[in-house]
Amino acid sequence: MKHPKIFSGLAAVGIVVAITGCTPATQGPEESIVPVISPPASSPSSNPSESSSAGEQSHDHGDENPARVELAKQAATIMTTWDPTKDFNRTAAEMRARKLMTKERAKEVIAPKRPATGVEWLNAAEKKATSKPTVKLMTEHHEQDTIAITATWQWVTEDGESWAGEGKQTFFFTFTDEEPYKIRDYVSSVR
Repeated sequence: MKHPKIFSGLAAVGIVVAITGCTPATQGPEESIVPVISPPASSPSSNPSESSSAGEQSHDHGDENPARVELAKQAATIMTTWDPTKDFNRTAAEMRARKLMTKERAKEVIAPKRPATGVEWLNAAEKKATSKPTVKLMTEHHEQDTIAITATWQWVTEDGESWAGEGKQTFFFTFTDEEPYKIRDYVSSVR
């Protein structure tokens, strides 16, 4: 072959065209294929501390009962507020949140017999720090009758030293049908 550079250049162009596809000249711009949804000019929020971070949008789903959202936030806050000098493990915080649950669900919260361990917990205990959570409604969660809340936390000492907690805990709550609402069930995961 006399012109290997031309052949390899044409092959590269062919691969790029094959990967990206060809758009006929009569077809409109890309957004005619994939709709572009602009964020609302202003997102309704009952709580200024709930404002979205960069890149996130707040949506009013209409099916999220404000009382249930507040109950979910309250529960997530209680469940991620720990004092390692007093709490045997993280489940101690869930035990404190039982007052927000149905009697049946509250009975299912059972503390393990082993103490909490791990660098984060032991460091907080050594410095006599308490967790200070920040909770946020997960607006991208759309499972019917379930409210999802994420919690992150800072560890704060009495003298004001603070550092970020490791990970994030996500809660998925379901509720009783009538007021006063109670948490019927929940699951959580830590990342």
